[in-house]
Amino acid sequence: MENWTYNEFKHCGVDYSDVNQAAQYDKKHNRFRDYEKEVNYLINELSLHNSKNLTLIDLGCGTGAFAINASKYFKKIYAVDVAEAMIHQAKQKMDPHNTNITFINSGFLCYEHNGEPADIVITSAALHHLPDFWKQIALIRINKMLKLNGIFYLFDIVFQFESKDYKKKINDYITDFVAKAGDDFKSEVEIHIRDEFSTFDWIMKGLITNAGFKIEKSRSNDGFSTEYFCVKDHDI
Repeated sequence: MENWTYNEFKHCGVDYSDVNQAAQYDKKHNRFRDYEKEVNYLINELSLHNSKNLTLIDLGCGTGAFAINASKYFKKIYAVDVAEAMIHQAKQKMDPHNTNITFINSGFLCYEHNGEPADIVITSAALHHLPDFWKQIALIRINKMLKLNGIFYLFDIVFQFESKDYKKKINDYITDFVAKAGDDFKSEVEIHIRDEFSTFDWIMKGLITNAGFKIEKSRSNDGFSTEYFCVKDHDI
């Protein structure tokens, strides 16, 4: 890679390269996440009636909880994360007899997909680790990983509110999230807002469409957590 390329292996915000953070990740997230339910939700929302024939790339897979739960539904899963400690944690949890999932220590800007173009690429709560310029580069690279008409699903913290309302909206969001997930998440959410690179919906939509995707639908229930259901409609 060029010397001017953004180093996505340096942490911003919470340091998930720390072994202790990785070890605690599942325990904390299991309080408010049901990964099996998330897998079934995604299969239904994307109308994946033939998922057993499909290849999926999970970029920013964390400790692999989603990928491991999804592996029984897909032909092949490539699960990618920049944090070596998270990949190690994922491999520790994986059934050694599971041969259709591969964990890879890499990232949005450096992962090279050497297999056939994928049917689906997903990324959940990870793209915000890149500044907007590098989000665009990441999305262009995702386009190249996918088959024409392949599916791209993005879930992340994306701001839906008017910029002038930022202070009240963010404070309300932190309060609501802590009520759901617990007091020890307050500092993580504050770190996310302060040190990471979540962006506005109008910016994200521009980045996605500029990378060769058609946004079929998007939605947010709280003005922060946002889903984008996209299809690759041309090569970049």
